[in-house]
Amino acid sequence: MNKILSKIKYRCVAAILFCCCTTFFLDAEETDSVKLRATMNAVTFQAGGTHNLDTYLSPIRYSGMNLAIDYEFMRAAKFAPKEWIHQVNTRLNYDNTENPVKNNTLHALSAHVGWRMAHRWNNVATHGLNLFFGGTFDFDGGVTYNPRNSNNVCSPSINLNIGVMGMAAYNFKLGKLPLTARYQAVIPVVGCFYLPDYDQSFYEIYHGNLHDAINFGYWGNRFDITNLVTLDFRFKNATLRMGYRNECTTIWKNNISVQRTTHSLVFGVAWETIKVNYLRGLPKKAEIISALY
Repeated sequence: MNKILSKIKYRCVAAILFCCCTTFFLDAEETDSVKLRATMNAVTFQAGGTHNLDTYLSPIRYSGMNLAIDYEFMRAAKFAPKEWIHQVNTRLNYDNTENPVKNNTLHALSAHVGWRMAHRWNNVATHGLNLFFGGTFDFDGGVTYNPRNSNNVCSPSINLNIGVMGMAAYNFKLGKLPLTARYQAVIPVVGCFYLPDYDQSFYEIYHGNLHDAINFGYWGNRFDITNLVTLDFRFKNATLRMGYRNECTTIWKNNISVQRTTHSLVFGVAWETIKVNYLRGLPKKAEIISALY
């Protein structure tokens, strides 16, 4: 009889412990919030003016219009979503420029891909002001075509850069409408770029003469900076983005000078998306972490 009572006692104690543990874990699931990282996507168009000089093609500075389409992806990092973000930026540019007497036109087509990782400081000095600083890896490639040249018909451009990125974003309201003002600067520090010798014809390059064409880039022979200012009008389902972009490139190597400066207006749309398991739906207690907003 004592053995039977002992077994019943042990089983009751085990059942009570099981119920306590189950209740603890259920409470933990209900109280702990799930962190969801919102992805910011933006498609923008830019139009403005550009001033270009490439002495490999012509000793004269050309001026004209710049058109571009840009896609931006920004998301909080998985390992520390409140302190780190990563950003991907792609852009396709077209320059149509003329010489001062307007008897020749240069056509330039280029593509840009950039990846950035930056640390984030939230609510610096005032509520809503976030600061970002980090590193960048950028690739640029393109070609400039001069229809009047016979030997040097075009000037290819290939650049790989590692640099720094700084950004400030301020979230505020105009009445009931949320707005976000942003300034971002990207400055390459070191890298490599393609630039032939001054007297090296395109025909020689085509047949494999790449002497001194691959160059180490640093601030002594190349300096680039991209400045971007945007203002986001954040409506309920979408965001209207307006802004200004300035790009400056200066290269001096192999007795060739390359200079490009653009000033463009930026306009487009942005939106945020969240990855959700459609079978489970959105968790009851979810903390949504935005990379920019």
